[in-house]
Amino acid sequence: MATAQLSHSIKIHKASKETVFPSQITNEHESLIMVKKLFATSISCITYLRGLFPESSYGERHLDDLSLKILREDKKCPGSLHIIKW
Repeated sequence: MATAQLSHSIKIHKASKETVFPSQITNEHESLIMVKKLFATSISCITYLRGLFPESSYGERHLDDLSLKILREDKKCPGSLHIIKW
């Protein structure tokens, strides 16, 4: 499964630390957003490493030298849609 995932072309988004994760959190609302982003990133990485969804269900984001696979909506995979809505 991992070989098949690597052979597909993927969409790459370049991002800086500030656009993905803010450098300073000043209130409760920003803290909540940060926790949600960290949780979504964690779930995405776990599902990608386990090979639970096809490659088309992931987008690639780069954070400096770190490459992250982020789960996105894929109409062909109802499981990924369920997790995204959750």
